[in-house]
Order: sequence, then structure tokens, then C-alpha cells
Amino acid sequence: MVYLYIILLLSGMIYISYIEYFRKGLSRLRQELCHISDDKLMGVTVIIPARDEEKNISKTVNSVLNQNYPENMLNVIAVNDRSNDSTGKILDSMSRINSNLSVIHIREVSKNISPKKNAILTAVRSAKDDLIVTTDADCIHDPDWIRSLVFPLTLQGSESTGVVAGLTVFSKRYDSVKEKFWQKMQNIDYVSHSLIAAGSIGMGRAFTANGSNLLVRKELYDKEHDNLQSELASGDDFFMIQAARESKYTLRFVINRESIVKSLPVNTVRELIEQRSRWASKAAHASNFVLYFAVNTFIFYLGIIFAVILTLTGFFPLEYLIVVLMIKLIPETLFLSYGFGRMGLDFELKYYIPLQFFHIPFSLLAALKGKLFGFEWKGMKYRL
Repeated sequence: MVYLYIILLLSGMIYISYIEYFRKGLSRLRQELCHISDDKLMGVTVIIPARDEEKNISKTVNSVLNQNYPENMLNVIAVNDRSNDSTGKILDSMSRINSNLSVIHIREVSKNISPKKNAILTAVRSAKDDLIVTTDADCIHDPDWIRSLVFPLTLQGSESTGVVAGLTVFSKRYDSVKEKFWQKMQNIDYVSHSLIAAGSIGMGRAFTANGSNLLVRKELYDKEHDNLQSELASGDDFFMIQAARESKYTLRFVINRESIVKSLPVNTVRELIEQRSRWASKAAHASNFVLYFAVNTFIFYLGIIFAVILTLTGFFPLEYLIVVLMIKLIPETLFLSYGFGRMGLDFELKYYIPLQFFHIPFSLLAALKGKLFGFEWKGMKYRL
């Protein structure tokens, strides 16, 4: 039991150092107003990959088309990726009355490339602007969303900035108290990933980003075109931000209110497990910084599970378990409370506290499932 305690203390101390590192990065981010004169703006192409999104696609496209951005500098490419519903027809209808909206229909995808990556790269090849913004087909955007992403590129010395990332949060109308309860917990966990990403960028490191709220220079897509043509499902955002850092581009994370994108959460626990398994499966292909964090967190969390079981069976002192749990709980709580505040979000303890009972086993389940058994996404099964 002494060895387990030592392992937990060592991995716990490393875990705390990572959390403090991310918190320090968040403190370096600056909330900047996105008021820019039109003469400083640049041409932007917004890419919206969509598969079976007939219920959401029109709202998403309209929220992009109605941006407070010069119409002659904004182009939108919606990619209908083998949809089996009316997504394609809706997009075609919208393109007939919006001259800056074009639609690409994809009917087949090679087994050697992820469908989403293929959709984005296909659209990038058609884009004529130097700045590429990606978002998802179930998102709603503030009218100044694009301005907020472009703003960092208008500052002095921004020539080296290759990626600008923003925050995405879940937003939906709940049908029951039960649904609200678990969806609120899901949102806290979801935002925590973005806070880690933001903190890493604040420290000049690349961890991950959210493809629903991401600006990338087209030259970076062109440079990384061959590397992106892989069978790894999704991960376009994950790999782009790491590729940008490796190519010596500067990364920025915007935290003003206008930059926040609202997205729909998954509707069932099974879908949530599949989503997190997909995210976890990409860790093995990450930089050493990300990989070390993932491995140490897995060891720490797994050790806590063993410690709980051994405590219940009388083989591990209760006071040792309490110390270990505090090593996890206190730094995390302080980090999330600070991060939510920095982003202008409410940190709701009444949902965060019960989340703690599920967070560790759920995280371990997602990691193991993603690595050993694969996951399902958009009706297709993947195993990396």
C-alpha cells in the first residue's frame, strides 16, 4: 500500500503542476475589444462541414451570413458530406439567394482519410481567402464572432500568428430536470477541455483547440495538406494547432464575449461516451507535452480508483485516500472557478460537485474504450 501511496503522491504532484501551468496560461490571456475599422479587415472563408444536419443547418448558416462583416470580404462554403436527409437541398436553396454562400456535395470518401478532414480540405482547396474559419453545423454565433477572431491578426507584430482559437459552450432547452442535471455536468466537463487548451496557448504551447471556433491561415492548411490526409477520425483541430506550433506560428486564444460559439450537446450518455472516446484516441498522436499529461492523468486517476477499492476493503488508510482526493479536487476546483470567471461564465457548484463522482471512472472508461475498442461517430465505426 505504501508503493501505491507513493505513486499517487508523485503523479498527483505532477498533475497539480500541470493544472497550475494551465491556470498561469489563462492569466496571461487578455480580454480585448473587437472594434476594428473595415479597412483593417481581411478576406475570410468560413467552412461548415455538415452531415445529416437538416434540423440545424439553416440556423447555423444564417448566423454566419448575418455576421457584422463586409459582405465582399466574407465567403461561406458549406460542405454536404454524404447526408441522408435534406441537408443538401436546404443548402442548395440557401445558396440561390445568398451570393457569398457556395455548397460542395461529397458523395464518396476514400477509406484512407477521415470524412471530416476530407470535407474541410475539399473546401479549403476552393477557398480564395487567406483566412479560413471552421465551425460546426449545429452552432450559433454572435454577430461579431468573425471580427473577434480576426482582431488578433490586425495587431502589430501579428504576422507570425497562424491560429486563433475561441471558446465553444453547450446551449439547449432542456426537456426535464434530469436532462438539465446531466447536461449541465457535461457542459462543465466540456468547457474544462477548452480551458486547458486556452491555458496552454497562453503559455505558448499547443494542446488542442475546438474546430467549431477556429481560425487558421490558409497557408498552414496548404503546408499540412499531406499530413491531414490521414484516416484518423476528426482531429483536424487537434492536429492543426500542434502543426502550427511546430512550424513556429504564434497561437492566440480570444476570450471576449463575442467570440463564444454556442453548440448543441450530444443527447445521450452513450453518445457522450463515444465522443469522449474519440477525443481520447488522439492522445497517442499528440506532442510529448500532451502525451505526458494524458499518461500521468491516467495513472493518477487509475490509482485513485484502486485506492477507493482498497479503502472500502480495509487495505488502504482512509486518511491517505482523503489526502489523494484533495490533491485532485482542490487544484481542479480553483482552476475551473478561475477559468469560468475569465471566460465570463457561471461556475455552478451544484452541478460540479456531483460531477466529481463520475469524472474519474468516466474519463478512464473513455480513454480505454477509445484506445482498445474504438468509437462510433456520425454513423461510422472507427478503431485507431
